[in-house]
Amino acid sequence: MTEMATDRWIWRDGEFIPWADATVHVLSQSLQRGTLAFDYMSVHQTEQGPAILKLGPHIARLFETGRIMGLPLDYTPAELESACIDAVRKNPGATSLKISALIPSIEVELVPQDPTVSVVIAAYDSRKDIIDKNPGEMPHAKELSLKIERSISNRREDVIPAQAKVAANYTAALFAKWRARREGYDDILLLDDGQFVAECSTSNIFAVIDGAIVTPPENRVLHGVTRSSVLAIAPAVDVPVAERDLTVAELIGAQEVFCTGTSVGVWPVVRIDDKAINGGVMGPITRKLRDKHRQIVSGQDSAFLDWLTFCN
Repeated sequence: MTEMATDRWIWRDGEFIPWADATVHVLSQSLQRGTLAFDYMSVHQTEQGPAILKLGPHIARLFETGRIMGLPLDYTPAELESACIDAVRKNPGATSLKISALIPSIEVELVPQDPTVSVVIAAYDSRKDIIDKNPGEMPHAKELSLKIERSISNRREDVIPAQAKVAANYTAALFAKWRARREGYDDILLLDDGQFVAECSTSNIFAVIDGAIVTPPENRVLHGVTRSSVLAIAPAVDVPVAERDLTVAELIGAQEVFCTGTSVGVWPVVRIDDKAINGGVMGPITRKLRDKHRQIVSGQDSAFLDWLTFCN
């Protein structure tokens, strides 16, 4: 049985409760139906104190998920931003911040009789509090290998839009990634219903083609906050950008490939299926963007300080 954190406090509907008390009934509507909406943020230690990266855009994305899915959030964005800051202050050493909106009522029907949405905010050290206390093995690759997933397509607009960060939207990718892990890959690469490159299971993807970074258009993928960050960073390091449809052949033939995500920043991809990318090592443009992103999140770039919300 996984040991539980004993020194963490979780914000739930306006009050802090111990980590172990942040529970939900096994028959709750969101657990049974996958209707939990969430967003995940990173917390960085800087010389000015702990800081949440791009807090505003993350909270805005949570509200957009609520709008898409019809989950009524009984808070303002400012209230939830303030609660996130309080959660980081209450939990020293936190590196991760997760906010969840769920329907906790016990239900038997698909549509809940009690649609009240509860909001929960957890600030924690993902490695110390969770990864290191879990007996299961978890890959910690510095560089990614991807398997192209061809049996399922990326999330579809007519089912659940890719822009909705809701639990049910990740089920198909979960099982596909599980299969890929057994075959020796770190993650999967999903294609859209037109067989163009879409995204990985929980991250966006970029290719370096003729010296420019190319990524699938926004309307076909999750609106990744780190994705938008990289698109903003690239001009600052003289890297051209393009958002357009990307074929599998273009991706496999690219000079470099990398993924972006809140928990990983910029993550180099060195193999797709059986094809090595850039000779199996991180490329110079990926490294340049990764290093610039790390500089920004540590508070060392004055031009991007407004991306950080300091919590001291």
